[in-house]
Amino acid sequence: MNKDKPTKHIWVGAIICALYVALGAFGAHGLKDALDSSQIATYETGLRYMIIHGLGLILISSVYILLQKYNIWPAILFYIGLVLFSLSLIVHATKDLLGISIDVFALFAPFGGLSFIAGWILFTISIRTK
Repeated sequence: MNKDKPTKHIWVGAIICALYVALGAFGAHGLKDALDSSQIATYETGLRYMIIHGLGLILISSVYILLQKYNIWPAILFYIGLVLFSLSLIVHATKDLLGISIDVFALFAPFGGLSFIAGWILFTISIRTK
């Protein structure tokens, strides 16, 4: 196994974690008066799953390095989930501020959630098999 392959997901995961901190601070200080409580809750849900899966990318990649195994698909599914779940909820919560009049972003979230679930299941299968 080429140990360099999973390392790129570690640094991407770290960047996602830094982005979480920046967006969290912006939400707490810049959006608290601009969004209603429902929008804030949606924004925070998107952020929560962002940090979980940013750390998840770091974790699964570290495990793959440790076990000298590698499966790209859990990371790909996490990236899909980050866009379809986390990003769609963040955009949905802030769409009025962004001047977006269409209201479809939250409809993508279930597909992102399924991507997260599939990524974790595939990771579990990949580390159990020889």
